[in-house]
Amino acid sequence: QVIIKIFLSKFLKMLNKNILTEQDIKNEFRMAFLEKREIDFKGKVLSSFFIQKKTIEGNLNLEGAIILGPVCFEETIIKGDLNLNQIIIKESFYYGEGVLRGNLNLENARMNGVVNLVGTSIGADLNFNGLIIFGFLSLAKTEIQGNVNLKEIKINDAYHAGLVTKGDLYLRQANILGSVDLQNSFIEGTLDAKDTVVGQNFNLKETQIKENLILKGAEIKGQLNLENTSYKEMIK
Repeated sequence: QVIIKIFLSKFLKMLNKNILTEQDIKNEFRMAFLEKREIDFKGKVLSSFFIQKKTIEGNLNLEGAIILGPVCFEETIIKGDLNLNQIIIKESFYYGEGVLRGNLNLENARMNGVVNLVGTSIGADLNFNGLIIFGFLSLAKTEIQGNVNLKEIKINDAYHAGLVTKGDLYLRQANILGSVDLQNSFIEGTLDAKDTVVGQNFNLKETQIKENLILKGAEIKGQLNLENTSYKEMIK
């Protein structure tokens, strides 16, 4: 245990030395614009990341980054892809009421807070394969032009200061033109797909839902696969 504590102490000191400053972040945005390339924070350490009511002209790459605080893209327009693969976010991730013209990639990432994309429009695919969340995931009222890959995600209850945030998945009133794939996923709370529109297939094969599966008012234009799906109650 002493060796582990020493290692963690050295690791945290190393992180603190390498944390990008606000000026570092502004400089990268400016250089990417001047050089006409993607904004690249791949593998970087940031204390937090806030972009509100802004427009990003191309791709934003945060693959493998470590964010020690929250991430917010409120009402932001991104005219390219948002790459968050393998990112670690120590708090919440919010991208509400925004527009993303390209793909949203959050594959094999870890979130120690909620992920909330309520009301955001995504022009291509959403890939959250292997994502681990402590708290809820909300895609409520989203407009997604492509497919939604939620295979092998884990949405866990979160405990903080005696309070519990249920590990729910909200798809309520989402409009998804492609397919939704939740195969082999785990949801510690409820899957709420009330009034959701899915243009192709909705795959819940071998999905574990600890609470209820809500499909009331949902319109699934392809096949609904409930093979080996577990839940307390289905509400239709």
